[in-house]
Amino acid sequence: MPSYNARFIPNSCVPNSHIREHCSAHRSQITTIGRNKGQQVRIERDTPDGVTLALYTVIDVHDEEPDVVFVGYRDPESTHHDLRDRLGLSGIEPFTGKIKSEVPHPTFTDAEAEECSEFVERLTDNGCHQGLIAIAPHGGLIERHTDEQAEPVGDRLASKCVSVWVCNGLKEGGGAFDRWHITSTDISEESFPKLRTVIGRHFEYAVAFHGWNEKSICIGGSAPPDLKDQIKTAIRNAIPDREIKVITDEEGCPGAFNGNDPKNIVNRLGTNGVQIEQSIDARTGFGCEIADAVADVIGPKI
Repeated sequence: MPSYNARFIPNSCVPNSHIREHCSAHRSQITTIGRNKGQQVRIERDTPDGVTLALYTVIDVHDEEPDVVFVGYRDPESTHHDLRDRLGLSGIEPFTGKIKSEVPHPTFTDAEAEECSEFVERLTDNGCHQGLIAIAPHGGLIERHTDEQAEPVGDRLASKCVSVWVCNGLKEGGGAFDRWHITSTDISEESFPKLRTVIGRHFEYAVAFHGWNEKSICIGGSAPPDLKDQIKTAIRNAIPDREIKVITDEEGCPGAFNGNDPKNIVNRLGTNGVQIEQSIDARTGFGCEIADAVADVIGPKI
């Protein structure tokens, strides 16, 4: 895959709210590897133990030296440890490495990805289905068990040829979220080859399974309130643990997690986008029940 050697300079002024996932590359140099502003790249740093790598979004471009890439981090670094967690850095000193166009590994199986702490993309699609796509952009160990929800929705509705798109990020010893997470509103189909094949399909429904640190489940997205209410009721009825609160975005999901941004990948894929944020207890204890509840609601509509 195309790449170039770069000098990386940590910078707390790289724009946008997801600064720990963002970088700024030279305006012309980034195009030499087939990438541009708004797309994802890999950053790799050589270490005594091998290579440390992470995914970044090129959120901005600059006109300084061609080999310079500014890597975002929040301030103060001593509090958030963005550079340490994402790239294994102990401070904010510049470093050298490579910037690569490859985002998902192109050939690894899930087993190989697990063995090598890699990131892979998977798609189940018959090339023409337009009813529903179930997705998990942060599967594997990024947001645990979410890929294990999207795939069963496809299995449950296999007779209707439902499409499924998942990304699995693995990392031995933990830290997959820090290495592989790309915010849903930033995801570019230009960086995900399998996603690119379905992004223009205009599915009637799209459902995204996510995980968050709250102790609840939030159903958001661009879908009409009545559909989100139906899914809420179905999930509520499927979960015996009444301590897990189930709400819709109309009832107060935090703005960053309500899933209603038109740029969110679930809303770009489907006319009726549904984003389901879930606590770890919900995903671990009732992931299959939640997936079945979603299939029960949307299945009859397609």
